[in-house]
Amino acid sequence: MAFKPPIECPICRDVLELDRTLENHLVGAHTHDEVARYLASLHDQTEMRPISD
Repeated sequence: MAFKPPIECPICRDVLELDRTLENHLVGAHTHDEVARYLASLHDQTEMRPISD
C-alpha cells in the first residue's frame, strides 16, 4: 500500500485528517476572503518573465 503524506493547509498550517480533502477543509474552515487573499498572495509572488527567443 502506498504511503500518502499528510496534507497541510497552506493558510492555517493545520495538518488534515486522513479522510479530509483540502477542498473540504478550505470551504468549511476558511472564508472566501481568506482563500482569495491567499491565492492573490501566490499570484503576487510569481514573477512574470518574457519568453526569450
